[in-house]
Amino acid sequence: MAYLSLYRRLRPLTFAQITGQEHVTRTLSHALSRGQLAHAYLFCGPRGTGKTTTAKILARAVNCERYPIPEPCGECTPCRNIAAGVSLDVIEMDAASNRGIDEIRELRERTRYASGESRYKVYIIDEAHMLTNEACNAFLKTLEEPPPGVIFILATTDPSRLPPTVVSRCQRFDFHLLTVEQIGERLRQAVAEEGWQAEEEALRLIARLSEGSLRDALGLLEQCGTYGEEMVTAEHVRSLTGVTRVETIGALIEALAAGDLEKGLQTLQEIIYGGRDLTLLLRDLTFIFSRLLLGASPGRLQLEESYYGFEALLKQYRGRFPRDLLLELIELLHDLAGEMRYAHYPQFVLEVALIRMMRVLHRGNRQAGARAEAQAGARAGAQAGARAGATVSPPRVEQPQVKKAAEKKASTKTGPPPGEGLPVKPAAEQETAAAVPQAAPGKIKDADWWERLLIEVKKQNKATFRHLNAACAHSLEGNLLILTYYTGDFAGDRILEKEHRRIVEESCRKLLERPLQLRVRYGGRPPEGDAAEEEKIPEKEPRQKEKKASYSFEEVEKLFPGEVFEVQ
Repeated sequence: MAYLSLYRRLRPLTFAQITGQEHVTRTLSHALSRGQLAHAYLFCGPRGTGKTTTAKILARAVNCERYPIPEPCGECTPCRNIAAGVSLDVIEMDAASNRGIDEIRELRERTRYASGESRYKVYIIDEAHMLTNEACNAFLKTLEEPPPGVIFILATTDPSRLPPTVVSRCQRFDFHLLTVEQIGERLRQAVAEEGWQAEEEALRLIARLSEGSLRDALGLLEQCGTYGEEMVTAEHVRSLTGVTRVETIGALIEALAAGDLEKGLQTLQEIIYGGRDLTLLLRDLTFIFSRLLLGASPGRLQLEESYYGFEALLKQYRGRFPRDLLLELIELLHDLAGEMRYAHYPQFVLEVALIRMMRVLHRGNRQAGARAEAQAGARAGAQAGARAGATVSPPRVEQPQVKKAAEKKASTKTGPPPGEGLPVKPAAEQETAAAVPQAAPGKIKDADWWERLLIEVKKQNKATFRHLNAACAHSLEGNLLILTYYTGDFAGDRILEKEHRRIVEESCRKLLERPLQLRVRYGGRPPEGDAAEEEKIPEKEPRQKEKKASYSFEEVEKLFPGEVFEVQ
């Protein structure tokens, strides 16, 4: 007898032997035991999840001599013939190679003949989504009202490509991907049945690499069993599939966390020239960073982590990266996976991605340090203000004319008067703001730091410079840079956008040698100086003459009664 592949030798013969599809097998078993059979079934799902196997078990069950029963007996003649593939009443048709209207017409002609030795003629149409639209339309009437004793079973991996008219005529069952635990348990049974020896880590790797397909897992197990001599080891699996070792992934993550670019590039070169699968590397990194987002969560996810072999790595780096940085890293890895599909030389793409990841982490560390420094300064200032709370100087009283002139001068040069149109702070906030000491702007003189800031921002981004320069007033309050904009000015919203805000804050940190946070206020209305002057410009002389010439003296007296006019 010819050699059969492992997944064919271990193909289930009953519904109870099918792994991970209880929602399908239970429904079919109940229908068989009650004799409630449909004339057409549609089995949908990814590859290697048991669609064709379930169809063959259903064909054996409906033709079993002990029908109606929930499971085929496997002992009667129809059961043995169908299992051996020699029954004339169970026809398997590959729709990928028989997809035209002529093949469907031939199928319709064959359904007119009664079965020879079995109770039902069962047609299993695999890859049904490959049928043409014309073939599907020609098949509709037969599918809706087949002859007595005929059952159709359609299997497909892409049900969206089937017309709705075909789907609506079938009972649909969706097969799901299997979990890593389910595949691992089935692999242990297969190893025991075949009398092989395999490491637990090797079985975990195979279960993880199969991506939910039991057929792929059994095929990979058979391949690794052929590669090794006595025992299937994890190193055999890595050599055949190109999976990166957990220790190497840990070294790469440590280089990222430490900001060691040289170590990171060296580890990346070892992975590339070691023949490792870079797509699998990106998938493992995405899995690790996504699980770091969850924190220490008990239950099923923790079991999944241990099954993947990353539990020690996750325990080491849990809580070490901020949440917002992890989100950026996951998004970057997702974009990188798309770029890798079209990369002619993946090494350059991965090196650039490594540098980008380090930049993200470095920026996050700087922001965390700046926030810690700002909080420490605020606490120190609050303590100093509390100690000096008893020596508060009385407010200065200004003369009305001097105060009015100062407000007028401020409104014409730098913007609205202080407090006009702005929300009033509560007393507690005013005391806190007064208690925070305003540090000197470093080596920059107080008189020109704003101009220097505008010049620095303009070098980096002209749009940011325009939004910053539109502020009608600016001030330093502790570790805050307060920008005041006229009410309704869109520049205030633009300057708070992520990229513009980053440029302004980094420029402030560079010039003033201390971290500042940006805040925006609104108040006041733009001065009407130029606009008012333009409105008061008298009209041109020719228009005045034309307007005077168009009215008589009597009409003018009626329009302006009581006025004295001189007639020239």
